[in-house]
Parts: sequence; C-alpha cells; structure tokens
Amino acid sequence: MVTDLLYWTDTKLIFSSSNDGTVIVWTSGAVVLDKIRLKSPIFSIAINLRRQLLVCGFRKHLSVYPLDEQKTCGHVLNLKKSFSDYQHTDIVSCVVSLDSQIYTVGYDRKFLIFDTYQTPDKTCLKVVHSNPRAHDAGITHLLLVRERESTRFLTGSFDQTVGVWSQDGQLIQRLQQFMGDITGMCYVPSLQTVWITSGNSHPLVLDPRSGDVISNFVDTFESHDDSPRIKQLICLPETSHVIGSTRNQVIVWRYHQAGCVTRLHAKHPLECLSYTGKEFPLLFIGDSSGVVEKWKRNELSPFTYSRESYNMEDTRPERRGVRCLLQKQMTEQSKRPQSRIQRPGTAGILRKGIILNNQRPRTTKKKFHGYTKSLFTDEMDLLVMAAESGDIYLWEFDDSISGPIQDESLSLDDEKHLINVICFTCKKVLTGHFKAVTALAVVGKENGFSSVYLLSGGWDRRLCVWDLHACTLIETFSRPELDHWSEQRESACDGAIMDICYCPKRKEFAYSSSDGNIYIRNFGASSSEMTLVHILSGHEAEVTSVVWHNLKNKWITGSEDGTIRIWSEEDAQCERILHTKGVVMCICIDQMNGCIVAGVHDTIRVYDPDTFLQVQCNVGHTDLIRCIVHIAEMKQYASVSWDRTVRLWKAYYKGSNQYSSKA
Repeated sequence: MVTDLLYWTDTKLIFSSSNDGTVIVWTSGAVVLDKIRLKSPIFSIAINLRRQLLVCGFRKHLSVYPLDEQKTCGHVLNLKKSFSDYQHTDIVSCVVSLDSQIYTVGYDRKFLIFDTYQTPDKTCLKVVHSNPRAHDAGITHLLLVRERESTRFLTGSFDQTVGVWSQDGQLIQRLQQFMGDITGMCYVPSLQTVWITSGNSHPLVLDPRSGDVISNFVDTFESHDDSPRIKQLICLPETSHVIGSTRNQVIVWRYHQAGCVTRLHAKHPLECLSYTGKEFPLLFIGDSSGVVEKWKRNELSPFTYSRESYNMEDTRPERRGVRCLLQKQMTEQSKRPQSRIQRPGTAGILRKGIILNNQRPRTTKKKFHGYTKSLFTDEMDLLVMAAESGDIYLWEFDDSISGPIQDESLSLDDEKHLINVICFTCKKVLTGHFKAVTALAVVGKENGFSSVYLLSGGWDRRLCVWDLHACTLIETFSRPELDHWSEQRESACDGAIMDICYCPKRKEFAYSSSDGNIYIRNFGASSSEMTLVHILSGHEAEVTSVVWHNLKNKWITGSEDGTIRIWSEEDAQCERILHTKGVVMCICIDQMNGCIVAGVHDTIRVYDPDTFLQVQCNVGHTDLIRCIVHIAEMKQYASVSWDRTVRLWKAYYKGSNQYSSKA
C-alpha cells in the first residue's frame, strides 16, 4: 500500500512512501529518480524546508533524513546523517512541519511537538511538548491551519472527535458532533474554512477563527442530498479545488468568487430587506406571514449570524392615522391586487404556478398580513415596515429591556452564537392606506426640513406624507385640478404604486406604477407643493423599481418588461436601455463604484455604470428575488427571495477578474 504522497516544490520532485519500507522519488515526468529502502513500513512523510529534512513516521518511532538533491551521498536522502526518536509507542499516523518544528500524532493517542537543530555531523530532535492523551483513541489526522492572525492545528481521531490546538499544543476546542470516525480533513484557503468528514455525504464546515460550525450557513451541499459517503478530502490551494473520494467515486468542488458567501434560512417566503450599519451591521427581513427577523453577524466569524424573531400578531402598538378614527372596522377590504407576474395565467412559469397568498396554511383562522416593504432610518434608529393590510409598523430599539434571546426553532449550534442584545419592539402603527403598502421613502432633516418625513404609496394609488417624529399623517396627496371630492382625487396615478425614491439633490421624489409610467414630483408637506415635474414613459409593463443614482445623477428604473432604463436628469429622456432577459424585480446602487445591481427573476446581475456591460452574475436563489441592498461596511450584497433564504454575496470590485455566470 502507498501510504503517503509529497511534492517538493523547489525541485518539482514527488516522494511516495509505502508499507514495503521504501521511499521512491519521482520526477515530474513520472520517471523514478531514486528508490530508497528504509526497511520498516512508512506511514507518513513531510518536508521541513527550514532544515531541508524529510521526516518519516514509522511504527513506534520518527526519523529525519537530510535532503540531498544532487545525490552526492548516493541518494536523495542522506541516510548516514539521519536521526530517530522513539517517543511514540504505536504507528505515527501524521507528520506536519512548521518552521523549525515538527508536529506528530499517532495511534498511541499522543500529540508531540519536536524542535530540530543541526550540527556538522548530524541532525537532532528535541521534544518541546508532549500530550500523551490528546484523544481517547488513535489519532488519524493532523491538519495545519496557518492564517495571518493565528496558527491552529486540528486533530481527528477514532474517538469521533476533532481537537483544535494552539501552535504550542494547548487545546482550544473539542468538536464532538460527529457520528463516525474522522476520515478526512482539509483547509480551504480561499474561504478560510476547514472541511471535515466522518464518513457522511456532506462534510462539516468549520470556521477555525471562531470555532463555529458554519455548515448551515453555506449552500455548497444543498443540492447533493443523495451523495455517496465521502472518505477523504484534499484541497488544491493553487486552483481552489476541493477533491473528495468515496468508495468508487471522486467528487470535485471549485471555489467561485461570485457564489453565495452566507445563506440564512427563514420559514416563509421573504418579501423585504433593510439594514443598518451605524454601529454594527444588522439585517431586518419581513416575510409573507407577518414575522420580522433581525440578524446580527457574529463578531468572530463572517459566516454565522444570530437571529431574533418578532411576530406581527403579538404586537399591541398604538395606532395613528386616518383608519384608526373610523368607527366601523373595515372587515371586508379588497383582496390585494396581483401583479402580472403573480397571476398564474400570465406568469405561472415565473412563479412556478404558486401564488404567494397560497403559501400560508389554509386551516389557520387568523388572517395574516405579510410585510411588503421595509427601510431603516439611521437618523431616528427606526425600522419602518409596510404590510399587505395597509398598515405601516414602526419598530424601535427598547433600551429598558435586554436579555438573552430564545428561539425554539434554532439548533443547539445556532443557540451558542446568541448574545445579550437590546430588545426590539413595535410601539406605533400608521394607518392611512386601505390596501397593501408597497413603496416607502424617508426624507431626512439633512435636506433642510424641520422634521423627518416618510413617503408611502401602495395598491390604493394613494401617496401619504407622515411626520415620523410626531407619528402623524400630514398630507394625503390630492389632485388640485379636481375641486370636488371623488375617488380619483386622491389617486396619484392610474395604477398601483410599486416603488418610490427621494432625490436629495433635486428635492424631488419619483414613484413607479403598474401603469408602466414613472412620475416625478417636487416634495412638499402639502399637495399644492407636490407639483408634477416629469412623467417617464417607455416601459411596456409594470415598473417594479425606481432608484436615484447619486453618483451619476440619473433616475434608474426596472420593469417586468425585462429592461432597465437610464433616464437623463434634466429632460427626463431615456438614455440607455439594458435588456436583462428576465423580469426585473428590484434594483439597488453599489455605493462604492456606482454599479447597477438588479434582481432579475432569481439571478443578481451587476452592470458597470460607465459601459453598462454586465460585470458580475450571482446565481443561487431558486425563486424570485424580492429585494437587494448593498452593505458597504461588509463589501457585500444582501438579497431576499421567495425561496425562504437571505443570501449574502461579495460585492463587485472593479479590480477583480470578470465573474462568470455560474455560482
């Protein structure tokens, strides 16, 4: 049996060891350069580059041999200047070299650290650390994880545990969540993670910096439920490939820069996403069942997040607005209109024949009103969440209550990441709309106004202006040309309002509509000040998204017609049309480089703002993407989808290579 293979980079030679007691040295052309008989079966080999030594692990002893590339002594190994140590009492299963030190483990459960020194006549080994019982059974694996911040060693054993050790041999952590013997371990430098397999089909993924198991936060293995059991793992850092072997197969994974960095799971289809990076990044998501989730990234690991969940039905906030003054409760509100992509007759292929409202359990007596839109205002530390019912919920931090978070849906692995946090509560609800609210925008004091205002619009075609400090409705837009009241008087457009955006530079706001147009108005606290500036026409279907590009000073819009349009600032003319080959669900602007980031069906497409060429494509979602945000502090994009996941991606960097379309 060939027990080990080793590549000597400097000379491009390969060493192989065997139970037959020989070491064979091969050239890159598979020609035998040297065959050295060491008499005893060899179980592990390593090269110490600092001392130019080949280290061999035998049964009950360890030997080192000076390297002689020119074979001046007759072989590539100088057998006359070798040195052996007999600290081990069983097979030396693994050898690792780091600087001048040699680390060994064996079936005798020992973990030893040797220091090497040389004299003109010989090389010697000195034990500087010995742990005679590092595991409760034989140790099968030893892995070096060397990073800029720290150096760690990982050991795997027949006792079905993995030990994490410091450079001086002190135990840091012991992982015990394995169902079998540890059969393979490898370090993946491109992700700075460790993969560990114990004979199962999915390797466990470990973040060695924090010690967190991050398997649930990556999507590498989500589509491989029926994979065979993996026995061994190896990583090729030069090409960023991980190779796993089974009984009769070889499986290869390749690192992709445009792949999902982190995946967070939810129970229901997700509709909206917002975040704050004021003190530390927090993600807020709203789903179709009326649940708000707040996700906080672990300070020690970029992959893991802790979660708090808040149910809309459990809140008892104070209600402010027009509808709360009505004596009669509006129990028979019109059903939320369905956009073209939500109707199975015209867009079932996009939604796979499933309407969002049908995702909820039919047997539930309570009527759930899911969230549709959200934003976070750093100026007031306030989370604004709009709902299908027409209500707008104001969530804020409550400093008076703090404590550990309990979530029965989390696993034990997730719960250990939870920390004491300030609680989050909904104290007020704004009730001014009669149907689903789908558009929100904040106008802050930095724009010269005396208060912080909220603009809201929705399926009732109404535009409402709120004072967020007083939590009062200031104005509902009405058409001044209609001097008598009618249903059309308070309609800001001919279709449902899909999205809204405020432009601080021009003190204007634009809102897109299902009628295919985008309306631009001056902002003011009264209807008379909201004069119409432009109507942007050109889209052939519902305009789902409108954003202001503050680096290019242009309006950007996306539509169900499969196009993104760029509009000039002054004359509102369409300057460029980008064909996305799919329904545009949402758009955001990369605040660092100005790229246009679009959610096109279930794919994220990134377009350069100068050339308008696609420079990045992120694939991973399996259903419609509902919202995207750029988290500049983390250099990532975050997206939510009807596939019940939040996914985080590396933001596009202009100096990087072009990403392909496969994640």
